Amino acid sequence: METKIADCPLGAKCEEARTENGKPVLYRCPWYIQVRGNDVNTGTEIDNWGCAIAWMPTLMINTANESRKGVAATESFRNEMVKQGEQTQQVMLAAAQLANRPEKLLNG
Repeated sequence: METKIADCPLGAKCEEARTENGKPVLYRCPWYIQVRGNDVNTGTEIDNWGCAIAWMPTLMINTANESRKGVAATESFRNEMVKQGEQTQQVMLAAAQLANRPEKLLNG
């Protein structure tokens, strides 16, 4: 089965060359954007022009992945802070116990 790209749902053309006052002018849809980056599946560099509406699912997936990384980093930081808090609490408890202990005579 042959697959073809349908017309723009907004009724526009991505790029269209026109002539105004005898000079060529390129009209570009504001939704026609350039996306650069790395393909997470293949690792290859991407530098493509396309409709922002068509890029939305890809960009939303990328945003979700980046959010997950941020959450994981925050959770890791939290776990380290909890561990350090517990250690500090143990040190403070030991110091308080030493401060409240009665003095013993060295000779007796």
